[in-house]
Amino acid sequence: MSKGFTLIELLVAIMIVGILSAVAVSSYQDYTLRAQRADAKAVLLEVAGWMERNYTATGAYNVSPAGVAIGVSDSPIAQSPKSGTARYNVSFTAAPSATAFEVRAAPADGWADAQCGTLTLNNQGVQGASGAADTAAKVADCWQR
Repeated sequence: MSKGFTLIELLVAIMIVGILSAVAVSSYQDYTLRAQRADAKAVLLEVAGWMERNYTATGAYNVSPAGVAIGVSDSPIAQSPKSGTARYNVSFTAAPSATAFEVRAAPADGWADAQCGTLTLNNQGVQGASGAADTAAKVADCWQR
């Protein structure tokens, strides 16, 4: 009667650990992507709220309370997350008009969100996403998860 592991038992144990590790890493990466996307959506909602307060104060989306025109890169928050390494760059899709705006969060260099791509939100609350999200159901999934 010998004590210890055979080579086959050791290989089976290593295989099981490898499979569990692959599942754990994949789940972690998916969770990280969803967390970064959730932060970008929160930033878009914050910028939209800022624009609505600006509209209330000035009667137009394209002019700040100081009387300065608001341009494409004049978002009060430039990136998501607000500090640290940018995962999304926040800007307007075009210079806001007096009656409308659309703000976007585009994946920053070195960061990819293949499912949702660039997230958008306009003055009417319409949510959008580019990338693989080409249907209303996929856009809704990008904004729900």
